[in-house]
Amino acid sequence: MNRGRIWAWFLQRVTGAGLFLVLGIHLWTVHYSRGGEAIVFSEVSARLKTLTFQVVDYALLAFVLYHGLNGVRNVVLDYNITPGQERVLNWALTIIGMIFFVYGAYALTPFIAG
Repeated sequence: MNRGRIWAWFLQRVTGAGLFLVLGIHLWTVHYSRGGEAIVFSEVSARLKTLTFQVVDYALLAFVLYHGLNGVRNVVLDYNITPGQERVLNWALTIIGMIFFVYGAYALTPFIAG
């Protein structure tokens, strides 16, 4: 097993644990701590003005993207592709992940700006 696959395996576990933590924080803060009240833009914006919740939301975005795209990568690797195809797959998923991270960060901007 090469170093890249070992790191991918390790980061899959790290992002899984991270997802458990930040998703729990997100769900509790947004859905359960409010007692069933409606979620409104002004309150979401106020919450996202704090560094803590910016870190939580950006971490949630990054962890979901890595965990999901690495899962897709692992499924494709099960088909015994060539090393060249694996490099193309790795680059393609990296670029897709970066594009969606920028898109997700852009979607959070109106809430942070208020």
